[in-house]
Amino acid sequence: MDPYRTNKVTHAILEVLSDLLLQQVKDPRVGFVTLGGVKLNRDHSVAEVYFTVMGEGADPAQSLEGLKKARGFLQSRLGKTLGMRTTPELRFIYDESLTRSEALDGLLNELKGKGEFLTEEQKRRRLCLDDLTPPAHLLTALRLARVVWVVPHHNPDPDAMGSALALGEALSAMGREVRVLGYPDAPVGLVDLPGFGDLLNSDDAPAAFTAAPPDTVVLVDCHRIDRTGPLEETLARCETRLAIDHHLVSGRRAPEPGWIEARSCSTCTLIHQVVSELAKGTIDPEALEGEVDPEDDAPFEMTVTMATNMYAGLVNDTGGFRFDNTAPFSFELARRLSAMGVDTALVAAQTLHRYRRAGIELMQRVLATFQWYDQGRILALHATRQMLTETGGSMTDTEGFVNIATAVDGVRFVIFLKEIGDDTWRASLRVRGEGDVQQVAARYGGGGHRAAAGCTIEGELNEVVDDLVAQLAAMPRA
Repeated sequence: MDPYRTNKVTHAILEVLSDLLLQQVKDPRVGFVTLGGVKLNRDHSVAEVYFTVMGEGADPAQSLEGLKKARGFLQSRLGKTLGMRTTPELRFIYDESLTRSEALDGLLNELKGKGEFLTEEQKRRRLCLDDLTPPAHLLTALRLARVVWVVPHHNPDPDAMGSALALGEALSAMGREVRVLGYPDAPVGLVDLPGFGDLLNSDDAPAAFTAAPPDTVVLVDCHRIDRTGPLEETLARCETRLAIDHHLVSGRRAPEPGWIEARSCSTCTLIHQVVSELAKGTIDPEALEGEVDPEDDAPFEMTVTMATNMYAGLVNDTGGFRFDNTAPFSFELARRLSAMGVDTALVAAQTLHRYRRAGIELMQRVLATFQWYDQGRILALHATRQMLTETGGSMTDTEGFVNIATAVDGVRFVIFLKEIGDDTWRASLRVRGEGDVQQVAARYGGGGHRAAAGCTIEGELNEVVDDLVAQLAAMPRA
C-alpha cells in the first residue's frame, strides 16, 4: 500500500473513532479512554487501535471490555463515515507507555526533590548547618584522648587559630589535658582571640613533647603534618593524629583521618559541629569498649569564648560574608553564635583588615609591584625579604593584601608571591568568578579551594610569575 495513503487513512480512523467514543458511546467504562494512535496492517484489513485510560478510578481492563462491546457499532459507523468498501477489523490494545511515563515522571520528580540533578554548588547552597555531621570515628577518638595537642597550620589565619582555640577549650572542658600550639610572629589579627596568650610556641614544642608527650594530635584547618612547618618533625612522633579541615585534599601524601569537608565555608563551622556533639556528653559504651568512664564524658556548655573564636574563623574565611564560599548555613551559624553573646562587630574589627604601621608601610611597597597580564585579567604582586628589612614588617603583615588585588575592577586571577627563602616563594592564588586555582596549586604540591589556593614554588621571580600567568591565562574564559 502507498505509505501516504496509509498515513492518511490511519489519521482519519483515529479522528472518527475519537469522535464516536466521545459523542455516541455511552458505556461509562469507555469514558476514561483516550485514543493514542492507529496502526494498519499491509492490506488494511486490521486496524490496531492503541488507547490509554486517565482519571480517578480508571481501569484498563474494564475499559478494554467496554471497547470490545462497542466494537461492532464502531466498525459499522467507521465504514459508513469514511465510505470504506471493507472496514478494517478493530483490535484495541492498551498502551502502557503513558503509565510508564507517569511512573518515570514520578521517579524523576522524587529524585529532583532529593536534589539529585543539582550541581555541587546548588547542593551546597541547600545544606543546612545540621547537615554537616561529624563522623562517629572522630568523636570516638576525641573522647578516648587524654593528652591532646591542637595544632593549626603554619602561618595561621583566624580560621585556623580560632578553630584550634575553640576546640582546645572544649576538650579542656571535657577534662582533657590540652595544649594549643602557635607560631612566632603571629598576625596582628589573631592576638585578641580568647586564649591566644596561652599558646604553646612552636619553638618550645620539641622540649614540651619530650617532657609530656601527647597521645593525640588534632590538626585544624589542614590535613597533613607537612602543613605545620617547623612542627612537622615533632608531630610525626605522635602515632594518633587526626584532622579537621575544609580544604580539598591535595598532593600525593594521604590526609590524616578525621573529618575533611570541603563543602564547609570554614573549618570553624566544622569545629562548631564537633563541639556541639561533644558537649552532649553522650557516648556509645560498646564503641568505646569501656575505655571511657561516663563520668569523664559529662555534658558541658559551649562558652561565649568558644563561640567568639568560631565566629572569628567564620567571618574571616567568608571575607565578611562576601566570598562565594558563603552559603545559607554560614548565616545560620552566625545567628547561633551571635545569639550566644558574641560581639560580632568587635570580632570583625579585631580580625578583618587590621594592620600594624609596619604593615601599612609594607603594603605601600607591595602595591608598587602590581603588574597586569592577559589584557588586565591577571594581576601579580610580590613581597620580598628586603621589603621586610626596610619596613620592620613581617610576612604575617601581608595578610589580606591579596584581597586588595582581587577587588581591582576587571581582574579575574591574582598571583601574590611572598619570598620565604632564596628563590623560594609562597604563592597565594585567587580567582574571582569561574575558574579553579586549586588545580594550579596542586601541580606544585599545594592545595586549598577552587577560588583560593596556595603553594610553594622555587625559581627566579620573573620565571615563577611567567609560569603561573601562562597556566592561568590558559583557563577557559568566563
